[in-house]
Amino acid sequence: MKKLTALFIAFIIILSFVLPVGAVFDSGSVTGKLKSDVYYMESLDEETAFFDRNSSKKVPAAAFVKILAAVTAIEKWPELDEKITVSKKNLSLVEYGYGIRTALYKAGEKVSKRELIDCLIVYSANDAASIIAYEVSGSLDAFIKEMQTTAEKIGMTSTVVKNIHGFDEDGQYTTAKDVAKLLKYALNYPVFVEAFSASTVTLKKTSLNEERTYNASNKMANATISDYYHSSVTGGKQTMTDRAGECIAVVSSKDGYSYLTVVMGGKLTDVDGDGVDENTCMTDAKRMLNWVYENIRYRVVASPTQHVAVVEVVSGKGTDKLRLVPEKETSALVPANATTASVLFEVVEGTVPEKVKAPVKAGDVLGQANILYAGQILAKVNIVAATDVSLSFTGLILNTVRAVMTSWVFIVLVALAVVGCAGYLFMSYNAYKKKERQRKAIQARIQRKQAQQKKMAEMSKK
Repeated sequence: MKKLTALFIAFIIILSFVLPVGAVFDSGSVTGKLKSDVYYMESLDEETAFFDRNSSKKVPAAAFVKILAAVTAIEKWPELDEKITVSKKNLSLVEYGYGIRTALYKAGEKVSKRELIDCLIVYSANDAASIIAYEVSGSLDAFIKEMQTTAEKIGMTSTVVKNIHGFDEDGQYTTAKDVAKLLKYALNYPVFVEAFSASTVTLKKTSLNEERTYNASNKMANATISDYYHSSVTGGKQTMTDRAGECIAVVSSKDGYSYLTVVMGGKLTDVDGDGVDENTCMTDAKRMLNWVYENIRYRVVASPTQHVAVVEVVSGKGTDKLRLVPEKETSALVPANATTASVLFEVVEGTVPEKVKAPVKAGDVLGQANILYAGQILAKVNIVAATDVSLSFTGLILNTVRAVMTSWVFIVLVALAVVGCAGYLFMSYNAYKKKERQRKAIQARIQRKQAQQKKMAEMSKK
C-alpha cells in the first residue's frame, strides 16, 4: 500500500511538470497550440481565470495606454457633449513629427469631448489623445501623471505610464492582468462601452473639416475576416509595437456567458499552413474563446450533502465530533463534465475553532472554506454544522470539573494549599520539638532536684 501511495505521489509531481504552464482549466488541447508570449482570460461573471500564461510579466503597454487616457478623461469630464476648440498647442504631439496615426484634426475647429473619446478608442488617433491631454491637464506631462494616478486607483500595481500614445519607451510597461483590471473598470462607463463596441467612428463635418469615417482596429468583430472573427466578441482594441508585438484585448458574450481576453506578445506567422501569415494575438484569442464556449458551464460545485471538515464538540450528547458542510448549494464555471466529486474544499485558515461547545444547531455557521477546482479558487462558502448536537448535562459537569481541575487558577490554589499544609506541618513539628525539649528540660531539673534531696537526706542521717 505504501508503495502504491508513493508511486501515485510521484506521478502527480511528474504530471505537474508535464502540463502546460498556461493551462488553468484546459487539459492542454488549446494551450499547446497557442503562439503568443502572454495571454489571460477570465470570466466577467465569476472572475474565474481559464487561461493564464505570463499574465504578471511586465511588457510594453502599447496603445492600451489610450484606454487609460480615455478613462482619465471620462472621469474629469462630467459633460461629454460639451464642445472644445482645438488649439495649435493641442496638436503639438502631431507636430513633433512622429508620423503616427491621426484623425486629421485642425486647429480652430470645434469638436465634442465625446467624439474625441470615441476617436481615441475606436481609431486610436494620436491627435485625439494630444487634444484630450492638453484639454484635461494643460500639458502632456501633467496628463501622464493623471493617468498614473488613475492606474494606481484601479489597482494596476505593475503599470508605469511614460507617454499617451503607447509607442515603445524605456520604463513604460504593464501586464496582461493590469490590462484586464483596466478594462473591467472602464466597462463601468457607458461612453467607453459604446466606443469599445463600435466598428467605426464617424467624425462630423466642421467649418474646417469634412465628415470622415474610420474603421476600428479590432478585426475579431469583423465577419468578413474569417481567420479572426468570433461571433461572441462585443468589443475590443487591437494594437502593436516593435517591442510589444501584436496585442489585443476583447470582451465577448454568448449564451449568458461573458469573458475578457487579453493577448500580448503575438506575432505574424503561418498558423494554419495555408501559406499566409496570421496574427497570433487574434488566432490565440479565438482558440481560447472557442474552448470556453464549448466546454465551460455553470455547474453545482458545492452542496450541503458534502463533507468539508470535522470539529470537536465539548459536552455533546452522544457524540464528541461534528461534521461541517457547505451552507448552501453553490454553482461556478467549470468544465461541463465536472461534478461535485471533482472539486476540493480548503478550510480558510483561522475561521474554524478547534472545539465548539454544545448545544449546536444544524446550520450554525462555524467557518469558511474555499472551493477549489484544478488548483484554482472558484468560490468561498460558509461551512455549517451538519446536525444538531444537544447538551449532555453529565458531560457538562464532568467537563466543568475537568476544566476546573486543569485550570491554572485551580493548579495555583492546589499548589498554595500544598505549600500551606507543608508549612503548617513544618511549624507543628517545630512546635512539638520545642515542647519536647522543654518537657525534657523540666524533667531533668526535677530529677536533679530529687537527687539533691535524696543526697541531703542521706547526709542528715549520718
